[in-house]
Amino acid sequence: MSNAAPTPGDRNSPSGTDGPGSQAPKAPGTSTPGTSAPGTTNSSTRRTQSGKQSAGKPGRAAKQPKAAKPFKSSDDWGVFRAVVIGVGILVAGFGLYNLITGTAGLPEAAGGEVNPTLESQYRFFAAMMVGVGAAFVAIAVKFQWANMLWLVCLMVFLGGIGRVLSWAFSGTPHFTFIVLMIVELAFPPALLVWHRFIAKTSDLRREYSQQAGGDTGIAGGSR
Repeated sequence: MSNAAPTPGDRNSPSGTDGPGSQAPKAPGTSTPGTSAPGTTNSSTRRTQSGKQSAGKPGRAAKQPKAAKPFKSSDDWGVFRAVVIGVGILVAGFGLYNLITGTAGLPEAAGGEVNPTLESQYRFFAAMMVGVGAAFVAIAVKFQWANMLWLVCLMVFLGGIGRVLSWAFSGTPHFTFIVLMIVELAFPPALLVWHRFIAKTSDLRREYSQQAGGDTGIAGGSR
């Protein structure tokens, strides 16, 4: 007997298992291994792409806190020193004028009889006035001697007290010396109060500056 003639499916697949009719139909939405269905994205692929994007864009650097401005004591004492120097120059200049002219430079003594004893004493105290003015200037320039400011102001204040006693026992002086008496009694206390105020304010500002610097250092170290 002769073998039956092969069918068209048998010609394409000698074993008869690979033909069109031998494969089961695939359900819609499924895919073979190695392929992806349309409209779907692998989650690992997403993470990889997002990681690349974040790595490609450098992030902004964290804003560093501003460093506290260092405290400078000269910021508070500048005007005070200028005033003390001005007062010192004024007092020294007035004393130098009286030292040179003597009692003849007084408003109501010009052309009068010269008393040698009074002249000697007057010129001596005029020289002391020059020393007081120079002390003001020295204190302002070399501020380590600031404690001496109290002593010098006390000397000027006592001079004003002396003018009050002279007015009380000897009569009213020239109006110029009345003005000087008021200045000598009012200015030294005002200057000392100002000095104390600036000293307290400087201490508070120094403590605040140190605390602000410490807080900045702690904040920077905790980052």
